[in-house]
Formats: sequence, structure tokens, C-alpha cells
Amino acid sequence: MSERFFEIVIKDLAGDSTPEEGQELKHIMSEDAVSARQYELFRMYWAQNHHDHIDNRRLFSNVQMRISELEKEAGSDNMQPLMTPVRGKGRLVWISGVAAAVALLISAGVYYYKSQHEPLIAKFTSKGEKSTFMLDDGTRVTLNADSKLEYAAGFPEKNREVYLTGEAFFDVHGDAQKPFIIHTNKMDIRVLGTAFNVKSYPNEASTEATLLKGAIEVSVTDNPDEKIILKPSQKVVVSDYDSTRKKSVSLKDVVPSLTTMTYFRQKDTMIMETSWLQNKLTFQNEDFETLAKRMERWYNVSIRFNGNHKKQLRFTGILEGETVAEAFNALNLTEDFAFKIEDSTIVIY
Repeated sequence: MSERFFEIVIKDLAGDSTPEEGQELKHIMSEDAVSARQYELFRMYWAQNHHDHIDNRRLFSNVQMRISELEKEAGSDNMQPLMTPVRGKGRLVWISGVAAAVALLISAGVYYYKSQHEPLIAKFTSKGEKSTFMLDDGTRVTLNADSKLEYAAGFPEKNREVYLTGEAFFDVHGDAQKPFIIHTNKMDIRVLGTAFNVKSYPNEASTEATLLKGAIEVSVTDNPDEKIILKPSQKVVVSDYDSTRKKSVSLKDVVPSLTTMTYFRQKDTMIMETSWLQNKLTFQNEDFETLAKRMERWYNVSIRFNGNHKKQLRFTGILEGETVAEAFNALNLTEDFAFKIEDSTIVIY
């Protein structure tokens, strides 16, 4: 990756790029698929580890200086592409070549600047558990299984900003002078006071927000100028997977889908998007592979398929209080498959 490309990527992520540099970056990525992929990896890493109270310009200057030193020591020509695992705060991020060194530098810089400011509070839930808590501003949050919410104590900045990985239901305390903003890897959500659900798991192709009351403004991470205002009972879905072409797409090419929230049955009062709050796992014409991922989080188990021929089986139903064995026996009544439970692992064949 060239020094110039790295420079404008970091400036773009830090919000310091000029319009000309933005156009230059777009041109590079349109001409070079590798550069486009590198940018996407950087954007994902930045979204997971960056927060506004970090001094972006100082961090950028330090990283740029260190990269110059590395290139003088090793020589740019010696930076051969390779896939390197980089662990940061429990995540495994795959990046290539110079990007591996850059990510380590960014990670170190982020850690340093965080340590000089108010530390972030992190709320976690493991697989198989949920948690409800109040934020300092009076907002009530319920985290679904295998989720994480990060925020600064007391919301010291002008905005109340939180960072979500996984799924959560928010009942936001109204404050017109201090908007509440939720950042996920695919969308940002801005709200003054309302109740809504956000689902954004890293191993799923889509992120969605469902509004129950009030109003929220949603924007796609890579296209912040495009705003979508949701009304009660509406849902917005952002997907980076094209089902017609069976491949991933860049978020900058994504067109958010605006629909309505789903009821399990017609004239039913149970909303599928928030049924987990009532300890109900609901699914409607859902393929086995997708349902298995949800069941892994729900029951804190590992589910694997012995072959692909059962992944496309489809199910509709509600699980409430069943053990994992009872759940699979119930599914087995509607579709033909075999399964084996070994401790906390279920094998489907």
C-alpha cells in the first residue's frame, strides 16, 4: 500500500480529508480492487476502535511519522502482501502488508489517548444471557446475548454517543440539547428520545433498526449524507451482501431497505424484532443456517453442519423456555434432519 494511499485513508477516517482528496481516494479504489478492500478493512477496524474524544490529528501525525520510519528501515519494496492476524480488544482483524503495522500503531495510539481521557465503560453479555441497565442520562438499555455496548461515563461530550456490537433495545431519555447517537459497523442512528431496537452482529450480513415510538435518523456509515427518518413501526435494513449475485458488496454501494416491523401472525401483537425481550426466540420462514447462528447465541452452544445439504431447510416457530435438546426435537418434527448433541456442541447431518 503506497504512503499516499495510506495518508488519505487515515485523513478520510479522521474526517480531515479535503474534497479533492476524497475524490482521489474514490478514484484509487475504483481502479484497484485491492485498495478498495484495504480501505474497507481499515474502515471496519477504525469503526470498532475509534472514538471522537481521541485527538485524531495528533494520532494521524504520529502514525504517519512512524510509517515513514518503518519504510526507511525496511524499504517499501520489501513490504510483500501477506495475511496477518492482529488482535485488538478481543477481536481478530485480518489485514495485509503495511496495513498490519498500521493497525498495530493505530491500536497503540488509541489505547494511549484513551488512557489520557475519561475511560470508556463497556457492558458485555455472553451467549445465553441478557442484561438491562440504566445509563447516566436515564436511558434504559437491554442487551441481547453476545453483545457489547461502550460509552463514556457521564456523556461528557456535546452528544451522548454509544458504540454497539450485537443487539440492544433502547428507551432513550429525551434531551433536545444532547442528541443520543448509536454507532454500529454499518449505520449510525441519531435520536432525541424514543424506543427502538438495533441489531448489528459482526458475523451477519445485515444491520437493522426497528422503531417502536418517536423518531430516529439513520445513515449508512460510508454514506453519511444520506439520511433516513423512521416513523413508528418502520424498520431499516442495511446489508453488505447481494443475495442475487451471491457476493459481498461495499457499504458505499448499499441502498438501505425501508420496511415495516414484523408481526409473527396477522392481527398478532407480538413483534418479532423485539420478541427476545419477552424471552421468545421467534423465526418465520428462516433458513437453518441463519437460525443456527441465533440459537448459538440463545443457548450458548456451538452448532455445525456436517455438509451443506441441510442449511437451506426453513422453519417457522417460537421457542420459549425449551432446553436446547427440546428445541431441536421440536424442529425435527417439521423437517427431516438428524442431529447429535455432544456437551455444548450440536452436529446437524
